[in-house]
Amino acid sequence: MENGEPGEELDAAEALLDEGRPEEALAVLARVDPGDPDRWLLELDAWTELADWRRAEAALAAAERTNAPGEPLVDFYRGRLRLAQWRTAEARAALERVPVEVGGAALLLDLALLEDLEGDPAAADARLAAAAALDPAAAPPPIRLSPADFAALVEEAAAALPPDFRDAFHTVAVVIDPMPTAGIVDAPRSGHPPDLLGLFAGLPLTEREARGHGELPPTIFLFQRNLERLASDRARLREEVRTTLYHELGHALGFDEEGVEDMGLA
Repeated sequence: MENGEPGEELDAAEALLDEGRPEEALAVLARVDPGDPDRWLLELDAWTELADWRRAEAALAAAERTNAPGEPLVDFYRGRLRLAQWRTAEARAALERVPVEVGGAALLLDLALLEDLEGDPAAADARLAAAAALDPAAAPPPIRLSPADFAALVEEAAAALPPDFRDAFHTVAVVIDPMPTAGIVDAPRSGHPPDLLGLFAGLPLTEREARGHGELPPTIFLFQRNLERLASDRARLREEVRTTLYHELGHALGFDEEGVEDMGLA
């Protein structure tokens, strides 16, 4: 990309962030004037996405220096960073200072995630309903299933996997939890975000066979409310569950994160 006007480069970086391409966004932002306050807000978002806490804190400090005191967008991005770090009390303090007319549906979605992490699904659903009312295209209301119906849907999704993945599914333990916890995902050290969909824990099946059966069984965790948040109907939810199972079973079969990405399952 050739150098353009600062506004164009900021727009390009924001679009890359929306597409889940933070490294490319950072390359664009490096060409923006360091005195531009918007640069640091977007850098903060990118480093948060990459779970690089040191650089995220540096970008937050730069955003505080270059933005006007009390700028609500600084609190918005500070809250997102603290949420990603599982520092929920600080995240709530920052996010609740942001007016809805500034943060929009994205603010309400972050607050809903925070409510879920703190064990208040009713409050989370109220936030999600408010986000859907504000921007139904960006935040459609999620489907909600009972634990039994969700477990049945997991079995449906597993039946659509390739044979070797189906075999692995029936070998590992599959645990369905409403939400991840910092303890389960080893956060913030691991970098796993609070909206994590699934997690593989334990030795891959190939290593377990080589070492014998003295280890704890390999386990896949599925986080029901995070998965439901991505879908407004059962068919879409089943596909999200299938993709998540495919990804985590890839790890169970010995693929690292790069190998899983090469399979198109990132």
